Amino acid sequence: MPIKPIIGITMDWDEGFYRLNEAYVKAVMEAGGIPVGLPYAGEDDGERIINTINGLLLSGGGDINPILYGEEPLPRLGRVITERDEREIQWTIAAIQKKIPILAVCRGLQILNVALGGTVYQDLYAQKKRETLLHSQTSLRHETSHFVHLREDSKLYKIANTKKIAVNSFHHQAIKEAAKDLAIVGVASDGIVEAAEHKTLPFCLGVQWHPEALAVNGDPMSLALFRSFIAACRKEK
Repeated sequence: MPIKPIIGITMDWDEGFYRLNEAYVKAVMEAGGIPVGLPYAGEDDGERIINTINGLLLSGGGDINPILYGEEPLPRLGRVITERDEREIQWTIAAIQKKIPILAVCRGLQILNVALGGTVYQDLYAQKKRETLLHSQTSLRHETSHFVHLREDSKLYKIANTKKIAVNSFHHQAIKEAAKDLAIVGVASDGIVEAAEHKTLPFCLGVQWHPEALAVNGDPMSLALFRSFIAACRKEK
């Protein structure tokens, strides 16, 4: 049997408790990995933490402190945890330098972009000048609410094996200016960035939706995404 890779998953924090949606844990285990939650250790321990894992899963959560991408807060900015932002940016940069596979989900895609020098919309509905779709759906978490159109030359297209996929959606922030090392490979019909990949790394991929919630409910494309991620992590052992 192949050795299962260790997947470090970033966690949210609220009033003294770390929080991690169990769907991430189940999706990683279903795909053949061993999930481990990553606490906000001190900066000096950041690289050591990265050295213990075979893959990094940047999970969803709250907003990113705009100071970290050179902006000041707008009125509709949500809750920020700067310590989380700083540690995840550190881990992301370290993983990229060591070519450790990264799967970035929702906020995780935004962290990936900021870590590489990009920016995000603090609030889509306040900052976009034209009409946007509803990107924070009112339906259940495992249901899909809008479509994403994929670039045919992308890794994500090869995984999905189709140009158009249905996704769930729970965000009010998104990529504004993409980092130069990221290629935009998926967009919604209103032009909002929904997926991006690193231009040179073997596996560094981010999506704006929540495939973990779809994967644990049997969605084939979401399961394929997690399996591709875990397969890449195995190669890095």
